[in-house]
Amino acid sequence: MRVLMWGALALLAGCAGTAPQYYSLQAPAIADTTQVGQVAGDYIISVQPVLIPQELSRPQILVSGPESAEVVPLSTSLWSGPLESQIRDALAASLARHLNVLEVGTTQPDGVPVWNIYVDVQRFDSLYGREVVQEAVWRLVPQGMKKPPEKRLCSGQVRVPVSEGMSRLVAGHRQALNLLAEGIASTLPGGKGGVRDAATQEGQLVLRGCARVS
Repeated sequence: MRVLMWGALALLAGCAGTAPQYYSLQAPAIADTTQVGQVAGDYIISVQPVLIPQELSRPQILVSGPESAEVVPLSTSLWSGPLESQIRDALAASLARHLNVLEVGTTQPDGVPVWNIYVDVQRFDSLYGREVVQEAVWRLVPQGMKKPPEKRLCSGQVRVPVSEGMSRLVAGHRQALNLLAEGIASTLPGGKGGVRDAATQEGQLVLRGCARVS
């Protein structure tokens, strides 16, 4: 099985004459008219530009095989835009949905209670045909609140099993980002604060806790 998997990776990495395929972390748009006009939060959120490891800041999708430290950049499997921007946008959309609040990008509106969310993605692994793993640290900074709560620093990890195929691997990362957003949401007012460890057929979320910071 491992030989076959590495053969598939070699094929994906070495097809120089094949037209590149582009992949996005944005989930397909779903028409849901029940949510129109029903944003209920008493604050808004602003997801700031996301930090990622330097080696991931490239167009090529990086994959690795089972039980190997070798990472392979796929010349014909490319991200449709900068990875850090795609992660930010996917998290922002999921957070707004989980919390039922507005997400205003990186703008800073005056006179409106805002939670600024800073995310540092420390691990974004693609184990081809096996699983995707994401680890992140996030900082929650309140702004414009009459009685501002303390800033918080939290961390968590997500694992999602995937089968072979690039579309399935990217879909696994989408699911992982949605689970990560669920974890971030649970550390904000209005989120499901009881979320700690959540395992489903779609993946596993582990929150490692939060600390108050100055």
